[in-house]
Amino acid sequence: MADDLGSGDTAESVRRALDRVVFFSDAVFAIAITLLVLPLADAHLTDENLARQLFALWPQVFSFLLSFVVIGLFWLSHHRIFQIVDRVDRRLLFLNLLVLLCVAFLPFPTAVLGDHGSQSAADVLYAASMSLLGLASAALWRHASHRHRLIPAGFDPAVIRYITIRSLLVPATFIPSIGVALVSPVAAKVIWVLTFPLSTVVDRWAAPPGHR
Repeated sequence: MADDLGSGDTAESVRRALDRVVFFSDAVFAIAITLLVLPLADAHLTDENLARQLFALWPQVFSFLLSFVVIGLFWLSHHRIFQIVDRVDRRLLFLNLLVLLCVAFLPFPTAVLGDHGSQSAADVLYAASMSLLGLASAALWRHASHRHRLIPAGFDPAVIRYITIRSLLVPATFIPSIGVALVSPVAAKVIWVLTFPLSTVVDRWAAPPGHR
């Protein structure tokens, strides 16, 4: 495989290479997001005090919803990137595999957080996992967009800047929360939830017209 599959191959072969990357990535995202619910599905419930048992599952429900939304946002970002990318090289494939490695790993820290969310170690593991995913995704976009390496030459710089800012949002919130989690797991979770209103602020501030 050539380093740049778009330099000497036909448009059809380049499109086929991109489609393979996207289809494989979508499958990993779909499997990972489905596995998140397994800790809830494995809960052993009895008729006695069922309401209390269901309420006791709220940490698992919280970790499931948080991870579902975050993975969903990463999938949307991944989808946006590969709508722009028009060539594939070896480094892009490796960076994409790194993103998928982080995605596939997320059901584990999600389950740990649901079962041991009051422990700092669980929050540190979760925040570190999310941070690595965010950094891998940002590196993927950086590689593709830098000097229009794998995107159209005339692509709007304002859109490039906007996607770059969005790609750094999760690391910017989850990395600081690692230190916070060592002192207060509850405060770390508050920081995680703030990611979503912050993304709305970023959209209003940085998104070019037509991308809000």
